[in-house]
Order: sequence, then structure tokens, then C-alpha cells
Amino acid sequence: MFKNQKELIRNQIFTASFEQRFFALYRKIFSIKEIEESSLLQWVFGATLFSFFITFQSWIGSSGITTEAFLNNDYVCWPWFQGCGEWYFLSALPYGYSQTIFYMAIFGAMVLITYLMWRRDWVLAHLLTTVLFLWKALVMLVLTYGMAGNYDYYHLVFAFVLLFLPLKIFFLKLTLVLFYFLASTIKFHEGWVLGTYFSALKTGLPIFPDGTIPFWTNMVIFMQVIGSWFLLSSNKVLQRTALFFFVTFHLYSGTIVQFHYPAIVLPTLLILFGPMYTHQKVPLNKKAIAGWSLVAVLFILQLSSVVIPGDEKITLEGNKYGLYMFEANHQCKSLVSIYDKEGEVYSFNRESSLSRHRCDPYKLWFSVQQICKRSEDNIDHVEIVFDHSINGGPFYRIVDEQNACDLEYKALQHNEWIKTPKEGAEIIGYPVKNIYR
Repeated sequence: MFKNQKELIRNQIFTASFEQRFFALYRKIFSIKEIEESSLLQWVFGATLFSFFITFQSWIGSSGITTEAFLNNDYVCWPWFQGCGEWYFLSALPYGYSQTIFYMAIFGAMVLITYLMWRRDWVLAHLLTTVLFLWKALVMLVLTYGMAGNYDYYHLVFAFVLLFLPLKIFFLKLTLVLFYFLASTIKFHEGWVLGTYFSALKTGLPIFPDGTIPFWTNMVIFMQVIGSWFLLSSNKVLQRTALFFFVTFHLYSGTIVQFHYPAIVLPTLLILFGPMYTHQKVPLNKKAIAGWSLVAVLFILQLSSVVIPGDEKITLEGNKYGLYMFEANHQCKSLVSIYDKEGEVYSFNRESSLSRHRCDPYKLWFSVQQICKRSEDNIDHVEIVFDHSINGGPFYRIVDEQNACDLEYKALQHNEWIKTPKEGAEIIGYPVKNIYR
């Protein structure tokens, strides 16, 4: 009896010691001491958790990664993981409760994280938030090509810096400014320089008359290219002026994009550059290597669409590897004609009228490939036609293929079967003004 008690005590001591060692190592690896000692980072932690809530409350009712989406061929995978649909395991209402059960478990975890933050148990709060991060990253970057928005890249990177990198405050500030700067690179195009993105809309630009659109769009470009860096300034007047502009910008943008984008970016902007802002020197030590590596990756991803030959606004090749919000006002029409082996023809027409509907030929290609694979015994060939207009310009027939089942899509190169105007894409008509959504 006494011997068993001694063994039990020894096991408890060993277990406690292991847990202590684990959490000590965890704190060190992920620089959690920075969070424990900084009220600013604790506020950012809360803003990051709020952004997870914003994301998951929109995903709980989505059918994007459900088994029904796979069965109905209503999904799109990234080029590097073409079989993503085979991994879907959730069913959304009205077909089942598994998705709502799953996301309510996530909601419970978010409530628990809030409690742990109140208790100042930052290690466990960090650990649970990492689980949320991994699920969001898995969905966005592996399981689907279509559910994530531009603003989700912001959130994912903010969360990555907060959870995993040292020198968290500096690199959170830098990545936010860098996002503004990188977002400006997609705006050096007539859609923004001339303002045709908005003048091609039935409703134009909110509040301001059409004649002033180029002034406001070019002001945004200037502030993202130049003014955003003043957020990091030691000069209080310049820093506060830049902050005022971007706060106003996000509040105004909500009249177009609604709550999601401002809700993700604005709280973090105010926390990092508002009343708690302090100027910091640029770190150039070993601890900063991970942060600067992330900066390099962001530049590479943003430039990926530029190095692919052609016009990424027309072809959208490489478009989703970087920031792409408002890169162009899109309209498109597509026709898929399926010829079976008995000579019957089945045709499917699609048209878009929403400016934010990105008319991506890759999505059409992916959908057709699934049709070809699932019905290869019955299909003779599939023809596809795809017409694309940007910023109120002419419709160009950028895809016109007689045997789409044999087409291949190159993720990091220009695909010859997607034509640009310079490659002889034919003008087949002109669009009417469309609407924003």
C-alpha cells in the first residue's frame, strides 16, 4: 500500500515536471513573454480573436467545403492540391448538422480563450488560438480556392506574427503598413488611375460625384504608396495625419464592402498606431530574421502575378497569391458545351453582373476538369468559351477551346489557351454598367 502511494507521488511529480517543462519551452519558442508584458499586444490578441469570430460566423453557414459541394461539383481547389474536395467531411444545413456542431465547438473555444485572457493565462490562450489559426490556414490555403477574401490574408498574417514571431509589436506594425503598400501595386492600372472601376458601376462612388472619382482614387494610391509609411513616423503630426486618413478610409470603405474588411483591419490599426503608439527602431538582429523573412515572402507573393507574362487583370493568373481587392471591375460570360458519345449536346451558360465576381478562367477550367473525370466514359469532348471585360471595357474572348478536357493549367506560368488582347483575343461586344458586390 505504502509502496503504491510512493509510486503515485513519483508519477505525479514527473507529470507536473513534464508539464512545467513543456509550457516553459512553449513560452520561449513563441515569445509569449512579449504578450504577457505588453498591454498593446494583449489588445491585439483580443482584436485577432474578434477577427476569427468574424471569419467563422460567415463560414458556419457556407457550403464551400461540404461534402455536398464536392458531390455537386460546386467547389474549387488550389492548383497545388487538385483533390481537395475528397477531404471534405462536413455537411451544412439543411443536409446535416456536422458543420454547425463543428463551428459551435470552435465558438466554445473562443469563449474559453476570452476567459483565459481574463485570467491572464496567455500560454493556454495562445495554444487554443493556434488551433483556430491552423484551421483557418488549412481552409484558406489547402481545402478551397474560393472561400477566403483579401481581408483574410491580412488577418492570417497578423495572427501569424502575433502567435509565432519574436519582436511582435514591430513586425505587426510593419506588416500592416506593408499591406497598404502592397495593395497599391494592383492599383497602377486604368481602373484606379482613371477611376473606371467605379465609373463603370451603376451607382458610381458612394457620396462623391463621378467627376471627382479620379481625384479620390489617386489620393488612395498616393497614401498607400507614400502616406502609409508615416504611420511608423516619430513625427507626431505626420503619424497622426496618416492614422486619421486610414481610419477615415476604412470607415468610408465600409459603405462599399460592409463590415468584414473594416472589422478585421480597423481595430488592429487603432491599437497599433493610436494612443498606445510608440516609435520603434528597426531591428537588425538575429531575433528579427524570422520577421524579415516573412516580409520577403509577402513581396514575392505579391510580385508573382507581375512576373507571369500577360495581363493578370484579364487572365487572373497568379492573382490570388497576393493582395487583390479592387484590382478591377469584372464582368464575364461563359459557355460550356458537353458532347456525349451519342451525339447529344448539353450546354451551360453563366453570366456575371457583380464587379467583385472575379472572372477567373481557372475556376471554369477546374469545374470542367471534374466533369471530364467523372463522366469520361460518356463524354466525347467539351467545348468552352469565356468572355471577359474589365472596368467597363470591351468583352474579349479570352478562351475558345474545342477540347477542354485535354487542357492543362500552369499555376506559375502563362497558359497559352488563355488569350490577352495583345495575343489576339477578339472583341465580341461591350458591357452595360454593372453593380458592386
